[in-house]
Amino acid sequence: MVASIAGGVIALWQVYNLEAYTELGRLLELGARLREQPWAVPVLILLYIGAGIAFLPLTVMVVATILVYGPVGGFLLANAGTIASALSGFLLGRLLGAEPLRRLGGPTLRRLNARAGRHGTMIVTALRVMPVAHFHAVSLLSGASAIGFWPYLNGTLIGTVPGIAVIAAVGNQTKRLLLDPDLAGLMVLMGLAAFSILVFYAMRRWMRRYAPAADDDAEQQ
Repeated sequence: MVASIAGGVIALWQVYNLEAYTELGRLLELGARLREQPWAVPVLILLYIGAGIAFLPLTVMVVATILVYGPVGGFLLANAGTIASALSGFLLGRLLGAEPLRRLGGPTLRRLNARAGRHGTMIVTALRVMPVAHFHAVSLLSGASAIGFWPYLNGTLIGTVPGIAVIAAVGNQTKRLLLDPDLAGLMVLMGLAAFSILVFYAMRRWMRRYAPAADDDAEQQ
């Protein structure tokens, strides 16, 4: 998840930085027109689910959602889409069962089953925060494991919501800085970036104890 956050922040900066003011204005106008369409939100959620099934990076979807719907609406919809993708993967994993998914992540699946009873929520949180596996792979393997629905949902929320909030905050501040550049805005943006790096570095260190060490398991085989 930390890698996704970094990628999202970089993508936001590139979009805003490389486009002139007029281009940014066109993007905002396009977003305003899309928001008025009654089919926009359901289609957006389906796109998140489809991106997960296709193993596409959801960070791109998050960035696009924030661009179109703004920091608050984009944050809420990006979370809704991400959770919808996570739940669809979990349910698919439940339907498929463990055997078809052993080749996808056998060692990780064994570790999930071994620790599911005591640390289900923390394990899922760690998998979302640490760059251990693709977002949808984590969803599938969690569904095929002994982790319960509520620990999985809670872990996904804890592991993804802060990252989306960071992308929304940094993206919004970047837009403000480019539309009305000043030193104070630049300092706020730098402060947000530094604070985000410190918080997620601390989270990664804390979560490392719960993340399934797939490489270690593979070496033991």
